[in-house]
Amino acid sequence: MQVNAPSAQDAPGDSGRRRHYGVFYGLEPAPPEDGRPLLFVVGNCQAEATRIVLASSGAVRSFRVPPVHEWTAWDLTRAQELLRRADVLVTQPIRDDYRGLACGTGQLAGWLPPTGRVVVYPVLRFDGLMPYQAIVRSPADPSLTPPMVPYHDLRVLAAADRGQTEPVEARPSAAVLRTLAHMSVQQLRSRETAHGAVEVSEHVASWPVWHTINHPDNATLVQMARRILARIDPAAVATVTAPEDREMLGGLRAPVDKQAAAALGVEAHGREEWDPAHPGWQAAHLDFYAAHPEVVAAGMARHAQRLALLGLSAG
Repeated sequence: MQVNAPSAQDAPGDSGRRRHYGVFYGLEPAPPEDGRPLLFVVGNCQAEATRIVLASSGAVRSFRVPPVHEWTAWDLTRAQELLRRADVLVTQPIRDDYRGLACGTGQLAGWLPPTGRVVVYPVLRFDGLMPYQAIVRSPADPSLTPPMVPYHDLRVLAAADRGQTEPVEARPSAAVLRTLAHMSVQQLRSRETAHGAVEVSEHVASWPVWHTINHPDNATLVQMARRILARIDPAAVATVTAPEDREMLGGLRAPVDKQAAAALGVEAHGREEWDPAHPGWQAAHLDFYAAHPEVVAAGMARHAQRLALLGLSAG
């Protein structure tokens, strides 16, 4: 394949963003060849945190790559150029022509050199301790998120579906909450199998306390990085660590449901409200649903099984 190297002067975004992704945007040199494999780590919110943990091993070389959902046509061309020099593409499963760009997993892999390899890691989601939290995509605009808190609460969604102005009360049993947690792990396991991804579901079955349903804690990212490194070089012995001074994906922390935590035997750590707090978010979400009824329909359909088990199904 042939690709014309893009000019850094034409790169998208402001100067601060371009400096942050300095290698990707051609403002800094790529890591020099030293015998360690060069990784190209791509995905959405979990990708950079995963790359940081992988880099802590000292066994690989890497650099920051913008989240794939932010890519422009320029970014894709630059990614293709960089992939030609990479040894390993480390990627979440990405469907072909994602957001109108040829950046699917298979499409990106086609730009690797003949000796290049692909290691897939799963999209991590776990709602066992947050059984009402959900992700819903608008069929009209998949990037649309509700205001203040960018996650949906099934109790508020059910209220919008019923035309109510207060969240619907749910009283699931401990057995139901355990069933939901096991369902979440099984869904992750199914994604791992479907995409040949490294296995993290066994760790998730120990009920880690995440920040949100798709923002895992550092400990989970460490477990995943170990499995990725084992795929890259099964003979290598490397130690991976996460930053000790911060939880990389902990900028927003969701409430941990007390009943779910008790059902799973997990300490809830006093997480009863959103942190940082967002007073009035439920009313704001109801206003959002009134303006976007297609989101309500999509959410009720996508999460029908969870809603039924929680006693939140339509009328």
